[in-house]
Amino acid sequence: MENSKKKPDAKQFDLLQKILKNHFDEILAQLPEGAKRESMRDIINFRTSLSKETDRGAALMAAAFLDERLMCLLRNRLVNDKKMSKVMFDFNGPLGTFSSRINFCYLLGLLPKNVHRELHIVRSIRNKFAHRADFMDFEDPSTKSLCNSLIFHGVKPAASAGSKFRRTVMGLLTVVELVNGETLHIVARKDYPVPDRSEAYLRVAEIYKDVTGEEYFLKYEHE
Repeated sequence: MENSKKKPDAKQFDLLQKILKNHFDEILAQLPEGAKRESMRDIINFRTSLSKETDRGAALMAAAFLDERLMCLLRNRLVNDKKMSKVMFDFNGPLGTFSSRINFCYLLGLLPKNVHRELHIVRSIRNKFAHRADFMDFEDPSTKSLCNSLIFHGVKPAASAGSKFRRTVMGLLTVVELVNGETLHIVARKDYPVPDRSEAYLRVAEIYKDVTGEEYFLKYEHE
């Protein structure tokens, strides 16, 4: 039983990483060059880095990466206006926070309710690490409780809190990227044609003069 829980030493871990990298490189080579391949490469590199991070580093890094991917998802869905997007996604903009991006992705129908819930739990875990200056890991009682409430990890309840967190993050990332791959921009509406209201003015001016015997008092606005 003890042997089944034994972790690989540093040398074995590096060897495993090299084998997995070669395997993933073969998968990437089968994808056409372009944004999709680069996106997959970023995710693979992210997963490799995530496994090497401390618990605090993993929590902060995971939230930041998911935050960035949600921003990409929203950009790909909203009207393709770079200037307006910059305003919206700026730090002080309405879509400048992880929380607002999670909520807006859900309200746009891009992500289901359970993904919305899990992302907010990841955000809460990030906040716990970010607001504590002393040492902290996933076994901290309040953080462990949040990790145990996650459902996207695919492991048994006996798994460690850190394993549940990291695996959930990858599960969520998979969903976000799948949706991202099939998401199209909303088409901007064409400018509304401003009608010529001169006929309406002439009729109003005519009625006004018939009633008052005077020239229409707003004539200067129309002629």
